[in-house]
Amino acid sequence: MFQIRSPLSVLALALSSILLVACASTAPAATVYTPNFNFGYAAASEATGQDVTIAVVQPVNVDAASVQSEKDMAASDHRRFAAYQSLDTAFKSAMVAQLQELFNKKGFKQRGPFEDLNSMTFPDKKGSDLTLTPQIGIRATVPAAYTHPIDNLKYWFVEQEYETVATGPCTASGFVSFVMLEPLSGEKIWVKKVDVPPIQVDCSGKSAGDQFLLNGYAYVLEQVYQAVMKKAADYLSAEEIVILKKQSQELRAKKVY
Repeated sequence: MFQIRSPLSVLALALSSILLVACASTAPAATVYTPNFNFGYAAASEATGQDVTIAVVQPVNVDAASVQSEKDMAASDHRRFAAYQSLDTAFKSAMVAQLQELFNKKGFKQRGPFEDLNSMTFPDKKGSDLTLTPQIGIRATVPAAYTHPIDNLKYWFVEQEYETVATGPCTASGFVSFVMLEPLSGEKIWVKKVDVPPIQVDCSGKSAGDQFLLNGYAYVLEQVYQAVMKKAADYLSAEEIVILKKQSQELRAKKVY
């Protein structure tokens, strides 16, 4: 395990300093951290214009334990759970969009994105040489948090204001696999697995609301995204994909499609 120093750590220190001098009933809310789900791909240096059509399928989660700690606890609170889910959705949507961008740069045709293989029509499957599905096995954790009234007297007689306190790191580790299938048979042709080394950032904090925890979760997802999409350009080689098309055609011939 290793710890990544980030602007979040500076934010936490600054927040601690503010809390020392602020009135107990005016704990500040943390600023929203927007993760950078974007990876700048250079222009393709490989031969382009190959007659290959790839159907992109939406990412699927393959690790049932990918949601833990505070995020699990937030499931009973619709607003909090929706905030975590929104980050997960942004992560997956950005991955699909950038894979499409990468295929464009490599000169391949595309279809989709499709929800899954079953949602593809027969013409979609027949008109695609391969399907690509990212399988996400990332385990992300957020420290358990507890809340208490900022001001007990004010809580009972004026308004219900809470302060959230948490101690510990936000972490992420696992893998993302890129899986290619022959569309008509659904048979697996090719898998490339990107192992994500342990990522950690301090998520300790105390604030009105739980934005600092969402910030930590957003930050570790950003680091996962950057690591995975960097590898994607290397693994999704134009030369290799042309070979995979031939394998797909041979499989279709055997199955008499």
